[in-house]
Amino acid sequence: MADLSGLIFFLLEIFLEVSASYSVSGLYRGVWYQPVEHNALLGQSFMNISGISAVRCSVRCLSHHGCFSFNYDHINQVCQMNTASAEHVCNFQGMLNVSYYDATAKPMTCKVVSIISGNEKRAPVKVSVSFEKLGLEDGSIPDESLSASSSWEPHGYHTDTSTPAGGRLNKIPPDANIIGAWHPKVADTNQWIQVDLGNPTYVTGVLTQGRHAINSQWVTKYKVQFEPPSPACLVDVNDQFGQTQIFNGNTDRDSIVERRFFKPVLAVKIRIVPVAWNVFIALRFELIGCK
Repeated sequence: MADLSGLIFFLLEIFLEVSASYSVSGLYRGVWYQPVEHNALLGQSFMNISGISAVRCSVRCLSHHGCFSFNYDHINQVCQMNTASAEHVCNFQGMLNVSYYDATAKPMTCKVVSIISGNEKRAPVKVSVSFEKLGLEDGSIPDESLSASSSWEPHGYHTDTSTPAGGRLNKIPPDANIIGAWHPKVADTNQWIQVDLGNPTYVTGVLTQGRHAINSQWVTKYKVQFEPPSPACLVDVNDQFGQTQIFNGNTDRDSIVERRFFKPVLAVKIRIVPVAWNVFIALRFELIGCK
């Protein structure tokens, strides 16, 4: 029986090695592994295996009763199996050539838009996948899912006010006392606006605008942070070099600027952190991803 089990795992490894992608997105036992790129979970490892691929590492982890997640060093091909996942602990450290894989991640269920083939008689060669607006603009993400470090309140001769919900893309204020954007109390690099997505969601980019109608206020540069499927742990969205990516924002009030991430992130929360702005921080935005 043990020999048969070993053979099954070996054949499964070979199958996954051929079919799965670099991100170990193959399905096994109803569990999907998706990476948090350029990060490792620290202090939880109990076994290192050298010389295997990330796909085979996922099979080894699933076949071991004590493995809940793993770190994988893509350069040295080292599989580091963990006794916990980020669902239970949150101790990430940025590592350029390492990815963290968590078996609790949900599968990507993007809508297939079209199949393109060079010859109709042959197998398809390309599948076009739809990445959609995630629901800020149309209101499917409710107001209570939006929060911010602060929002502008009436004081002195200023009678206008702002809320995080004012930060929805293309939001037009209902009256003159409502600011047509999310507008914090102060303009500094400690301000942020955050979306709780409810469930793990693949996010691939951001659409941004400035303040509606009056005042030349918009965000010119920002960074994005996300919380993986785990509590109280914010990770920066990185560029291709594993460094925190600073995105170029807007140059006027109403034009929509789209910025895509170097790689999709699996997140339950997304936070936008302005780092530079024109006159004052004012932001309307939408997230792009895979529902």
